[in-house]
Amino acid sequence: MAARGLAALLGAALLAGCAAAPAWRAEPGSEQRRCRERLAAFDAAVAEAGVADAGAAPVPGFPYLRIDRLLASFAPELPVDADAPRHVDWLARLRERDAVARRIEAANLPASLRARLVHRLPGDDPAAAANACGERLLAEELSGPGDGPARTALGEAVEAPDHYLDAWRVLGLYPLTRLGIALGYERWRDGYLAAFGEPFPAAAEVRRYVPGAPPGEALDTEAAARLVREAPRSPLGLLTLEDEAFRRLAAHHAPVFVIETRGHDDRPGAPVWRRGPDGPLPAVDTRRPEADVRLAHTRFRGAVLPQLVYTLWFPARTRTGPLDILGGRLDGVVWRVTLGEDGRPLIHDSIHACGCYHLFFPVPPLRRVTVPADRDLREAPLTPGPAPRPGPGERLALRLAASSHYLVGLETVPAEGAGGRAYALRPVAEPPRYGRRSLALPDGGRRSLFGPDGLVPDTERLERFLLWPAGIRSPGAMRQWGTHATVFVGRRHFDEPFLFEAAFTRPPTNDGAAPRGARRERRAAGTATR
Repeated sequence: MAARGLAALLGAALLAGCAAAPAWRAEPGSEQRRCRERLAAFDAAVAEAGVADAGAAPVPGFPYLRIDRLLASFAPELPVDADAPRHVDWLARLRERDAVARRIEAANLPASLRARLVHRLPGDDPAAAANACGERLLAEELSGPGDGPARTALGEAVEAPDHYLDAWRVLGLYPLTRLGIALGYERWRDGYLAAFGEPFPAAAEVRRYVPGAPPGEALDTEAAARLVREAPRSPLGLLTLEDEAFRRLAAHHAPVFVIETRGHDDRPGAPVWRRGPDGPLPAVDTRRPEADVRLAHTRFRGAVLPQLVYTLWFPARTRTGPLDILGGRLDGVVWRVTLGEDGRPLIHDSIHACGCYHLFFPVPPLRRVTVPADRDLREAPLTPGPAPRPGPGERLALRLAASSHYLVGLETVPAEGAGGRAYALRPVAEPPRYGRRSLALPDGGRRSLFGPDGLVPDTERLERFLLWPAGIRSPGAMRQWGTHATVFVGRRHFDEPFLFEAAFTRPPTNDGAAPRGARRERRAAGTATR
C-alpha cells in the first residue's frame, strides 16, 4: 500500500509539472495557464485513484488531446492549414477522445477524491470543468489561421500507441527466447488448423445465441449495403451514423454464436463487478446474454472502411488443473466485420479479448497472399479459409468450443427460425455506459472493467511467466479495446489502420484496372511482425 501511495504521489508530481506551459503558451497567471493547472489537478486525482482510461493515449504536451492508432495514421497526410476540413476533423476527434475519457474517469473517481477535486475546479462537475478548459486550449493554441509553433509541436508529439514493451524484450533475451515461443505457436497452429471445421462431438450439448431484433424494420443485404454507401462521412472519411441506423446495421451483421456448452463458463453474459473476499472482482452475469458492439474504421487501398466489432464475454476459461497456464477468470471472443466500399463484408477477423488467436477470414474475391512473415519466425496472418457468404435470408454463425472458446468453424444458418436464445447488442459508446468503462460497484461507486494499463484485473494467466519476454504485459489477461497486441513473435496490434494491406488483395476488375487506391503503397502493420 505504501508503494502504491508513493507511485501515486510521483505520478501527481509529474502531472503537475506538465502544467508549466512551453514558451509559445500563456504567461503565468493567464487563463490558459490556469486551465493547464486545472487539467493537471484532474489528472493527478485520476492517477492517485488509479482510474485512468487506457482507450486512447495522451499526447505529450497537450493534456486536452488523446490519440489512437487510427488517428495517428492521418497525421502525416494532413494539410498545414489548420482551417482545412480534414485538419479540423482530426483535431476535433483528438479532443473528443480526451473529453469522453475525462467523463469516464470523473464518474469512476471515489467520492472523497471527487469532492477534493471539486474544490480545485470551478463548478461541481470536474469533467465539465476539465473539458471546458480543453475546449479553450484547443481554440487558443491549435485553431485559427497560420502555422503556429503549437501545431508544429503537436505534429512532433503525435505518435501511435505501442503496447509492446521493448525493455522486456531486451531483459528477456528476445532474439533467443522467441525461438521457443515460435515453436510453441507453430505446434498450436498446426493442431488448430487440422481440427478447424470439424463437427462438435455427437454427445455435446450445443446452445445457439441469436441477435435480438433491431429497432425498426430489419435490413436485408442490399439495404444494409446501401445504408453504408449513402451514410454521411466526415472529412477524414469516417462513417457517421445515427443511433438507430447503427443499431440496425449492427443487428444485420451480428453473427449467430453456436457454443459447445459443458458448464457455466460457456454461457455468455454481461460483465459486472461482484463482491470478493478482498474487494470487487470482475464477473459475468449469464442471466443477460449480450454482446458489446462498436463502430471502428480501418484503411485499405486508399479507402477508409467502417468496421463492426462484436465482443462476447464469458465468466471464465475453465481451468483444467493447477498447472493449466491458459485458464482463468473471464474470457471473451471478439468478432470484427470490415465493410468494403460497396457496403458489403470484405473481410472478417477474430481475436480473444486477451489479443490472442488472431484469425482472418477474407470474403472472396479478396484472398490471402504470401508475405515475408510466411518465411521466417514471425506470426503471419493466420487464415483458416475464406468466409462463407450468407445467401438471402441467412447469416453467418460462429462455432465456439467449450472451455477454450476457440473459434472452430464458420457456417451459414437461416436468419429466421434457427432457434436459440436471443442476445442483446450493447453499443459501447452509449452514454452513460460507455461500454464497460464505468460499471456499478456492489457497495456503491463506479469503476471501469479495465485498469489504467488496459487490463481487466484478476484475469491474469499463468502463461505470463513463460511469455513475458515477448514484450506483452500479462499475456492471456483480458484487455480494453485499443490495447490488443496480437502476436508474440513479431509486432502487430488488432486496431492497426493498415492491418490488411500487405497480406490480402483483390483481383483486378474486368477492365484490368486495380481497385481504387490499390497502387498506393502502405506499410502493412499486420506483417510488420516481431
